[in-house]
Order: sequence, then structure tokens, then C-alpha cells
Amino acid sequence: MIVKFLEFLTEYLSIIFCMNKMARQQIKIHWYSLLDFTCYVLMMYAVQNASYGKLIIFSYWFVYTKIRVANTWKQTVKTFIGTICIIPMLQILIYATISERMQTMFDAYFMATSTNILIIIVVLLCRQKHLAVLMNLVTKFRKVLFLILLLFLFKCLFSYFSEYKLINAYFMDPLATCFLIIALMVIIGVSAENEKKHKAEELRIYKLYTKTFEDAVMTIRMKQHEFDNHINAIKCMQYTIHNMGELIDEQDKYCNKILQDNKYNKLLKLNMSPILIGYLYSKFTAASAQGMNIDYEVQDVNIECVNILINDLIEIIGILFDNAVDALRNQIDREMQVRILFEDDKFIISIANISSWKTNSEIEKFFEYGYSTKGKEHGIGLCRANTILKQYKASMQVENVTINDMNYLCFKVVI
Repeated sequence: MIVKFLEFLTEYLSIIFCMNKMARQQIKIHWYSLLDFTCYVLMMYAVQNASYGKLIIFSYWFVYTKIRVANTWKQTVKTFIGTICIIPMLQILIYATISERMQTMFDAYFMATSTNILIIIVVLLCRQKHLAVLMNLVTKFRKVLFLILLLFLFKCLFSYFSEYKLINAYFMDPLATCFLIIALMVIIGVSAENEKKHKAEELRIYKLYTKTFEDAVMTIRMKQHEFDNHINAIKCMQYTIHNMGELIDEQDKYCNKILQDNKYNKLLKLNMSPILIGYLYSKFTAASAQGMNIDYEVQDVNIECVNILINDLIEIIGILFDNAVDALRNQIDREMQVRILFEDDKFIISIANISSWKTNSEIEKFFEYGYSTKGKEHGIGLCRANTILKQYKASMQVENVTINDMNYLCFKVVI
């Protein structure tokens, strides 16, 4: 009877100390603590054989946490869950370590009391800075910790079900709680990994959109500066050319040249996604500055009606466009065609560049991961684009086409 009472007392103190430590409160003993402990002992004796005894005990500790320890419901839940996770884990770790050495000397109640005393010592010696370091280590090595905890669980289960019964049935409750904690760690780990991937994707999209708008704004500013210079040049022609016919001819040539240089301005009038328009405009003007001549046809397309996310669409277009620009960079003829339109109720993206004739085997190699004629750190783009398209059950066709008596290598995406 006395040993069982001591077990209740040490367990009660270990839970109280752990709760206060979790709530970052100083451990204090008040006059009503004796009343709380009396109620706890009476409840333990009353529900020890009840079917819903554990539920009643957990309910008691939750109410105790809200009344005696925490101020808000959020803090109550956090403190309560933290305590019911830490206490069973410490019980199992301590018991699994010393049980085989001490079980022949003491019974289960005395073993439980000893375990609770060790937990009290650990909690009292633990400081807030130690908890911060411990949480960082747990976060960093959560997979290793999970594996160790799982091995302890199997060790305890094996000991319990073996013929020697090295684990007493009394400790099966914390063992079950430990198993639930492992399941919770798995769920939290999977959720954390998914959240990490989601945040990484959000960051990638943010960088993509930011660069798109930055490039578009920079290009428009440059065009505005050029526009002012063009106006001044046209106005000053009359002071250097005195023949009216010659002046008109020179002004027409100059204006036609300006219109040719600004042929991509039509993109800005399209009634479609501003993100896509800004991206195409910045890409076209940047390629034109490198000497690329782009023949384009972009229709007013409601991207929301297309079965693809805008960030995936931009990534696919960027990969195909950059590949075409890279292929033309070392060529004399730098002609390419870009088509973005609806055709036969299908969304078509077609990007073609002047190229030598490619065989089917050469075309197939383009989609191999890491294959590139440009050296290391290349050969990933087309493989990545193909992976994205498979998510939408879309296809990419690559073929040689003849345009203006010249061979073009055409990449055509059909969604």
C-alpha cells in the first residue's frame, strides 16, 4: 500500500514539474497542492479498474493544466500534449535501460517509483537553455531519434512477449503511449516535409515572378530612354537635311526602323495574363538585343481556361525559349518563331529555331537527363519540362519543319 502510494506521489510530482517546465513557469508548492494531490490519489484508486480510467485521468490532467498552469487555451493544449508525450517517453527510455538489471530485485511498483524519481531529477536539472538546445537537436536529428525510439519500442515489445516477461504489464500503458508518439512523429515529419516542399515551390515561383516583372520594368525604362532620343533625332533631321523629299525619305526609314525595333510592343496590348505578357516581352526584347529575330504570333488566350498553372506554363516556355536562343547564339542566321494560340480546341505552344536536320535518335537524346551539347550543368531543362507536362497529361512534339526554304527544329507543346 505504501509503495503504491509512493508511486502515485512521484508520478504526480513528475507530471506537475514537467508541466511547469513546459509552460516556462517556476515550480511552486501551494497549500492547495495537497488538495489536488488528494483528489488525484482518490481518483487513481477509483478508476484503476474502470474501462475508461485512462480517459478520466487524461481529462483530469487537461483540466488541471488549464486551471493551475496555463492561462490560454493554446498554451493549455501545448503544455498538456508536451507533457503526455515527454513523460511516457522518459518512462520507457529509463525503464528499458535499467529493467533487466533491477527487475530481479524489485517489483513493478518500486520500479515505477524509481523511474518517476529519475524523471523528477531530470526535469529539475533541465534549464530553459537546455530545452532550446534539445529542441534544436531533436529537429536536426529527428529521423535518428525516431529510429532509436522505434528500436526501444521493439525491444520492449519483444521483452514483454518473450517467455521471460522482462517487461512487466504495468508498463504497457506508457509503451502504448510511446507507440502513439512515434506515429505522431511520423505524421508530423511527413507534414513538415510536404510543407517544406510547398514553401520551396512558393519561393521558386516568387523568384520567377519577381524576375519577370523586374526584367519587364527594366526593358520598358530602357525603351522610354530610347524613345526620347528617337524623338529628338526626328526633330533635328530638318536642320541637317534641307531637301524636302530627302527629309521625308529619311524620316520614313528612321520611323520604320523604330517600328521594327519595337515590334514586340503589340504584346503589351493583349488581354491575357499580365505575368505571361511581361515574361514574354522581357524574353523577346532580351533575345532581340542579342541579335535574334523573332517572328511571333500570340493570341488573346484566357489562361484560366487552360488546364495548367501559370508558373508551370512560364517555366515550360522559358525552357524552350532559352534552348532556342542558345542554339542560335553561334549561328549566322538567328531566326526563330514563337506561336502561342488555340488551335482545334487545343492550347498550342510552338517554338522553332533555324537548325541543321536532326534525326529521331538525336531528338530522343534531348530528353535524357543530363544530356547536353553545352557541357556540364546543362541537359536538365527539357527533362524538367517533360516531367511537368506529364502531370497535366500533355505532350511535346519535336520535328524538323521547313520554313522559307530553311530547316527549323520545332518544339510543340499540346495541352
